[in-house]
Amino acid sequence: MITDRLSRQLEPTAKRMVSRYRGTIADYRLAADDFLDRDVYPVSLSGLHVAVGNLESGQRATTDEFTSVRAGAARRVHQDVSLESFLHAVRLWGKVLWESVLGCTHADVAAEREAALVIAGRVLDHVDMMSVAAAQGYLEELQTVWSDREVIRHDLLEALISGDGESEQVRRLARSLRLRLSESYIVVVVRTAEHQPGEPRHTIAQRVMLRDVVEGIRSRLVPAAGSLLVGIRHGEVIALYPFESPSELATTRQLCSALACHLAYTDAVIGISGCHQGLAPLATSYAEAREAVEIAAGNGANGRVVAFDEVLIDSVVRASRHASRILDATIAPLLAYDVEHKAELVPTLRAYVETGFNLTRCAESRCVHPNTIVYRLRRIKELTGRDPHVPDDLLLLQLGLKLTGLGSGE
Repeated sequence: MITDRLSRQLEPTAKRMVSRYRGTIADYRLAADDFLDRDVYPVSLSGLHVAVGNLESGQRATTDEFTSVRAGAARRVHQDVSLESFLHAVRLWGKVLWESVLGCTHADVAAEREAALVIAGRVLDHVDMMSVAAAQGYLEELQTVWSDREVIRHDLLEALISGDGESEQVRRLARSLRLRLSESYIVVVVRTAEHQPGEPRHTIAQRVMLRDVVEGIRSRLVPAAGSLLVGIRHGEVIALYPFESPSELATTRQLCSALACHLAYTDAVIGISGCHQGLAPLATSYAEAREAVEIAAGNGANGRVVAFDEVLIDSVVRASRHASRILDATIAPLLAYDVEHKAELVPTLRAYVETGFNLTRCAESRCVHPNTIVYRLRRIKELTGRDPHVPDDLLLLQLGLKLTGLGSGE
């Protein structure tokens, strides 16, 4: 029978599985050989014993039989093997097992061909159960790792960023968690491309990415004094970076730039607050960092670090009750004209601003003659009643650009 032949080939099959992991998955290819032989091979072999045993008995596997898989997944958290890579290994495990089944099947015997088809369905079912067990083991260990590394509790984080940091209740909570609060913090907010506001639960991919962000923050935002605090709120990672002098804001910006490079694959946007002394202003700092992230994300500035001071004017404009009026009086008629006449008044205005109001440089950036820029600026004045050569009118036109999110470039 097929299963009898298969049971005599378990060790060679497990070795082929490990070889396939090494040749296909980067996390395994870069790992030391003793790791594969000492840890990966036994897990693969144990899984084969369970699978073939169930094939022989005709019974479906139970969740208790995947203890080895869950334990292996938990260890991969500490071995720099991503969940995606581990689940890839599970799929390869199933593929190699099926290849072994085919190798043990006499294709010229009708009964064995039919038996192999039945086994195929059971192997697929087994691999599906293994994947679920692997994901559970990995994510459970991931949660433990976050706790062990002092990803601060939700209640403490909420209290700090709501401005209650000076209260005795918060200080008692921090002491109970064996955390020593610094006197002042700069707030850093990191939002990845996977961010989905309003979702009550994160997908596996989102949780793994949040883990990567937390690890990146802890390894790169290392303060000169005091302890960094990291927490997660609504799918964003929040870091409280201790500071003593406002001059440390520049250092924080440099560290966040290095973090952005490390997280480049996530398209993360990183917002940085200003420096406010004391714990009570943390509510203001958090609002500033989130506002910087919102504005940067709205302008498509993925992969960038944005300090609140950089987008202060944008923030003022966004909050103004006159925003709609400014937009209607400046950019709206230009956008309508561009659409109707296939013109480029708005891109020209933006280039005029970005080149420091220099006609020659503006013309070069738009690949046209300077006289064309002069003509377009005249049309802007005719359509809006605002002259780009008059400072107050130009300021309103710039504010209109910011309101459309066009000020960051094409």
